[in-house]
Amino acid sequence: MAPKSPSNPKAAEASQSRPGNVSDKLERDQAASAYRKVMAGEKLSRAEQASLRRFEKDKEETLRWQYYNAIPQKHWREMSGRQTKVLHEQAERYGIPFGERTINLPKVVRALHDFFKRNAVKLAADDDLLSGESSPALERYREERAALARLDRLERERVLVNRQEIREGLSRIASVLRTAGDTLQRQYGTGALEILNEALAEAEREMERSDGGPSDDAANISECA
Repeated sequence: MAPKSPSNPKAAEASQSRPGNVSDKLERDQAASAYRKVMAGEKLSRAEQASLRRFEKDKEETLRWQYYNAIPQKHWREMSGRQTKVLHEQAERYGIPFGERTINLPKVVRALHDFFKRNAVKLAADDDLLSGESSPALERYREERAALARLDRLERERVLVNRQEIREGLSRIASVLRTAGDTLQRQYGTGALEILNEALAEAEREMERSDGGPSDDAANISECA
C-alpha cells in the first residue's frame, strides 16, 4: 500500500499497527500486477480487483492529505469570498493561519477550534445579549454593533476612507510642497515663497475647519513654509 502522509495522525497510527513491510510489499506487488493485466486487457480475479481498489483508495487518501497541506491562496480567496487584504487582517487579528501564500488546512482547523475554546465565554455572552429579552441597554448595544459592522463594511468597500490613510497622503503632499517652495525661492525670490506660504496657511485653516480643530496634518503642511 502507498505510504500515508505524516500529517494525518490516523494514517500514522495505522501505519505503526501494521505487521511489517512484507505485507505492504505483497500488496504493492499485487496492485502492480493488476495494473499490468488491466493495461494488457486481461480480466482480473476478485482478489486482484480488491487489491487494486485498496491501493487506489490508499493513494487517494495520501493525495488528499497532501492537498490539505498546501491549498493555494487563490483557491482560499474563492472559497471564502474575501480579498487578500481582508484575509491578512483576519489572520493577524484572530491568529488563524490563512494569510500565507499556501494554506495548511489542518493548522487552520486546529487554530479555529482553539480560537473558539479561548473565546467560548465571550462568544456565549454575545449570543445571550443578542438573543435576550429587549431592553433599552440591549437595544443600544445592538445598534452599536450594527453601526460598527456597517463602518467596517464601508471601509472594506473603500466607501469610507481610513483617517490614517488620509494622514499618510497629506504627509506625502507636504513633502512635495516643501520641495516646491525651495525651488520657487531659488528661482523667483522671496516674493514667490510668500505667495506659497499664504496658500499653505489658508489650507491649514481650511483643514482645521473641516476636522473640528488643529491637526498634526495641518502642522505638517505649515512646515512647508
